[in-house]
Amino acid sequence: MRVAGVDLDLERLTYATIVVMAVLSAYSGWSDLSFPSAAVVVVSPIVAVCLAHAFSEVLHEHAAVKRRLTSAEWLAVARRQVHLLLAAVPPLAVLVIGRVTALGNADTLPAVELTGLLTLAFLSAVASSRAGLRGPWLVAGALAGGLVGLTVIALQIVLKPH
Repeated sequence: MRVAGVDLDLERLTYATIVVMAVLSAYSGWSDLSFPSAAVVVVSPIVAVCLAHAFSEVLHEHAAVKRRLTSAEWLAVARRQVHLLLAAVPPLAVLVIGRVTALGNADTLPAVELTGLLTLAFLSAVASSRAGLRGPWLVAGALAGGLVGLTVIALQIVLKPH
């Protein structure tokens, strides 16, 4: 799947979505944050995931080619990370909607988590469709992504100190 000319890596986008969900679920000061601070809490783990993937790819590429990377190779590694930033779009959209409708951060957190769950269901549906699944099997594939999202939320609820 391509968005704005960028090939999406379903594995990495799914991973980044789960990381954001886990961070937001575990973050205890969410309701006290200003809008810009909440946006930073959403974007920070995505940037960390981008940097981690870029760094690990650069290390791998250097070891594989046994020489310094060319500018084109550095750029290719950077381009492969850009789509990960899309994982920040759904939670940021919910934050903006919450801000426009005067909802507090505490009220938007459940919507952000639900958006993450739906994003995982969508990504799973895309993968299932690409695998040729149709009908009830496609629905089951999408539901598997939703179940992963629900599991992330449930784990954070159970493990979060109250």
